[in-house]
Amino acid sequence: MIKIYHFPNTRGLRAIWACEELNIPYKVEIIDFSQNFRLSPQFISISPIGKVPVLQDGDVTMCESGAMVHYLIDKYGSGKLRPSIDDPMYPTYLEWGWFAEATFTSSISEIIRHKRAFPKAIHAPAIIEFKKRSTICLEAVSRFLGTKEWLLGEIFSGADIMIGIALTSYVRHVEEPFSPAMNDYFERLTTRPAFIRTKQAES
Repeated sequence: MIKIYHFPNTRGLRAIWACEELNIPYKVEIIDFSQNFRLSPQFISISPIGKVPVLQDGDVTMCESGAMVHYLIDKYGSGKLRPSIDDPMYPTYLEWGWFAEATFTSSISEIIRHKRAFPKAIHAPAIIEFKKRSTICLEAVSRFLGTKEWLLGEIFSGADIMIGIALTSYVRHVEEPFSPAMNDYFERLTTRPAFIRTKQAES
């Protein structure tokens, strides 16, 4: 059975959500988020820099949430949650999946890391800049989405899982309101039965 080391409201939600959408049996282990545990030899042996999530599937161990989503879909999806590689929408699927982590979530993560590293000396201009970058990313998603139901049109995909978790982080850490269209998209994401089960899995 797949095992996912996780801490609530972190990017392990992506792997859990993919498992739920694909009906893959899995087990979540909520870790001690303290540095004492995350930087311990025990945890470093499976997560080289002490990060969550970690996914274990037999002999496979992975520590990048986006890679986990692609792995799970490719191995267990049987064609679900992604277009085929020769589909014209396949590059779009890859583009927004990678954008979610490499560009969008990374901007939000700077806010989290700054506050964690300097809790008594938060530099307000830095936080403002990181929030601005995050909002630029949000606007890019909104423009591309337009009036479509999902990023690939009528088909929900792994790209929506990737962007969806970025949006949950935006809500928690940027705290700026969504446009009506983006709010509708976020509601469609977060009312999916698989997403609801995902959130229940971390409680």
